[in-house]
Amino acid sequence: MTLHELGTTIKTLRKEKKWSQDDLEQYSGITKRTISKIENGFIDEVGIKKVENILDLLGYEFALRPKGRPKTLEELQDAK
Repeated sequence: MTLHELGTTIKTLRKEKKWSQDDLEQYSGITKRTISKIENGFIDEVGIKKVENILDLLGYEFALRPKGRPKTLEELQDAK
């Protein structure tokens, strides 16, 4: 997953919770400007703790898998 894809996913998850960027800023302590940059892929390097915090608030966590391996059935179903 690229940083741009991660940002798009975070944006989608935030909207599913019906949260604005202002809401996420209030809950996470991360500035709205940084949240916007993350969501729109305009940040080259972002602190992993910030992303972890945002994902935790949205009810998600990081998961690592070997690069290039086929997706699991669960991953394919989640992509729908």
